[in-house]
Amino acid sequence: MIISVRNLRDNMGVDEKIARFFVDRKVPLGNAFWNKRLLYINRGNGYVSIPVYYDILFRMGIPQSTLLEEQHIQFMEQVMHYAILHEMGQISFTTQIDSIGKLLTGRLKNAGFYAELLPYLGQKKLLPMGKLGMQVPALNRADVFLFILCDLPLGELQNQLAVKYWSALHSTYLLMDDINDYPFDKQNRDENAIVELGDDKEGFSRAFTILNKNIAVLEEINPSLGQWFNKSLDNLTKLVP
Repeated sequence: MIISVRNLRDNMGVDEKIARFFVDRKVPLGNAFWNKRLLYINRGNGYVSIPVYYDILFRMGIPQSTLLEEQHIQFMEQVMHYAILHEMGQISFTTQIDSIGKLLTGRLKNAGFYAELLPYLGQKKLLPMGKLGMQVPALNRADVFLFILCDLPLGELQNQLAVKYWSALHSTYLLMDDINDYPFDKQNRDENAIVELGDDKEGFSRAFTILNKNIAVLEEINPSLGQWFNKSLDNLTKLVP
């Protein structure tokens, strides 16, 4: 299924201008995250989450002109590029962080949050620190994306809300992926939140508890998105052993 503007707008409540911006955007050349992809927004949750999260930031009061500014979007794309290179083992964690830091030279707009993010991401195991991180380390594995907030002029309350909604949104996507991938990940001993949550029925039960709490948080800012996730849970329950 192609992720269309209509799909993002009608099913997930994404603002039409934001949806169209990302759906119509050309795939950035030489970017490992979009490697060999023909479409900017693909079916994978990692791609769909981009317009969904930017819509949440817009709903928080950040102007579209700021969110969709070309230099900022290019910065976001480079964050994803370095993140996937690190995930694939092609660059070290230090190289990833240093490379992203260099991109922010002369354009850091949220220095306080940057100072919080660096020590959090610098942990060997991503455990909660301040307002950052969830109790289950496997659900923090995409938090490098939060560097995009360092390139936006946010106040402290906006930082708190941006992290709150990010945690609810992306941990939901990660749990959905981990539920689908559970048999494969367990066999190959890959990182999986269900295993960390207790494995088997206990792990699945705790996962659905987190999912329901996340959806309630997301409904505060985007009721349509909450409804869409609720419908998705019906299919996930069929995968529980």
